[in-house]
Amino acid sequence: MAEFNPRDRSRTSAGKTRSLVRKHTAPPSGGDDGSLRWQWLTIQLLESPAFTSLSTNASRAFFRIIIEHNAHAALANGRLVVTHPQFVSYGVTGEYVADALDELDYKGLIKVRRGRAGSGVAHPNLFTLTFVGDHEGALPTNDWRRCTAEKCRKWSEIDRKLAAEKRGRVGRKKKTPLRDPEIPPLRDPEIRRAS
Repeated sequence: MAEFNPRDRSRTSAGKTRSLVRKHTAPPSGGDDGSLRWQWLTIQLLESPAFTSLSTNASRAFFRIIIEHNAHAALANGRLVVTHPQFVSYGVTGEYVADALDELDYKGLIKVRRGRAGSGVAHPNLFTLTFVGDHEGALPTNDWRRCTAEKCRKWSEIDRKLAAEKRGRVGRKKKTPLRDPEIPPLRDPEIRRAS
């Protein structure tokens, strides 16, 4: 067994081990290819009821939006465009993409400026992450802090269904046939008696 040497500083805060820890736990540096970009998430955010109560699809959608944010060098928050196929390729179930985005918006993790589609010109949804500043230099809004455990429970029990019903009504035309399905008779029916 090695003896303790009080002058040996290799395993103290001033020594070699501490500098290796700093080196190997620091954010990645360099690399213009974009694959080494990173995004910080605070402990408050990770332990918040808004984050811990996310569904699987909502958490995948959340991280896909973060990837898009980093793909723009973290300079386009508020103008982030993620398409439906991008969400699906990242692992969000196709029929639950809208539900996942509604959940993230409800819990305050993102803001969605709704787009519209039609006439061959698409106006996509624009996403804003609320825990980082936006493209205009404004401070983060941190709307997720307002989401309590009770509000999260209310989302899963009541508000999820209400949001789905609202999505089903908006922009959908009631399908009506071109003609009346019941064809009226040409004349009053006559009952003929055999005589």
